[in-house]
Amino acid sequence: MRNPFTRTLPMSSGIPREENPLDAPPLPGSAGILVVDEDPAFQLGLKTFLREYVGFEKVFTAKSGQEALDFIRAEPSIEVVTLDYRMPGMSGIEVLQSLREGSFRPLAVLMITGYPSDELESEFHAMGTGTLLTTHFLPKPVEFEKLEHLVLDAHEEVLALKRRESEPDLKADTGVDQVAPPLSFLNKAIEDQSARLTEIELELKAQRGKWRSDFWKVAFLLFAFWLASQFGALEKVGPHWARLKETIAASFGISNPARSAGQETAETLPAPETPSDAGENSRRGAADTPSSPGEGQPL
Repeated sequence: MRNPFTRTLPMSSGIPREENPLDAPPLPGSAGILVVDEDPAFQLGLKTFLREYVGFEKVFTAKSGQEALDFIRAEPSIEVVTLDYRMPGMSGIEVLQSLREGSFRPLAVLMITGYPSDELESEFHAMGTGTLLTTHFLPKPVEFEKLEHLVLDAHEEVLALKRRESEPDLKADTGVDQVAPPLSFLNKAIEDQSARLTEIELELKAQRGKWRSDFWKVAFLLFAFWLASQFGALEKVGPHWARLKETIAASFGISNPARSAGQETAETLPAPETPSDAGENSRRGAADTPSSPGEGQPL
């Protein structure tokens, strides 16, 4: 049994026989496709192929350009159109021109012609717009397998275009604000943040400079007093040295251990006795001490 996808669809005869008992699954949704060609045999063969093997539930046919325009206006399910070039009344390019001017819904058009040329293909692609997709150009006879992929790709392009068009409406329904902030506002915010960072950096530099200056001042004073102590000159500036140490300790919250120890010692030691107190204590001791037997005293 031969595979029908390996055969070609001729220009005027040779309707494909239904040798495959399995029909293609229908495409999602109610997608419709319109076959525009003046040859009835080609119409019937392509219609059978699109319905049985590709999966379109709705396949319409038109034999002229005007009839094709009427079908597109009356049937909103049509999303893909296969268009011949040479037809009575209007050519395929004239049909595309009417679609451009009529502001139709998103459509994907595949031109299938028995008179292909580079000029015609370029003119066909140039007729495309944001909603009119003219990306597929095929010469006759048509290969079934190649045509199937191109038709499905064209249908996917239309669905993607519809999804992009419906996104603003969906966001508006959800209440999401889609208005982007103006560029000038963003630039001003960036400039304000940059100025604030610059101010913080300058402030940190000033603080570091102040701390460095104070450190070197204290270090110089300590070195000067140490040098003076080495040459015996510290005795003259002893009081100043003590006050300086107390000032430094107080600034760092450190108590003076030597001074604290001296205070505790002064508090625990008894007060020195005055001379009068010493004489009185001596007399008391002499009176309280029994005297030894001496001369002139009876035993």
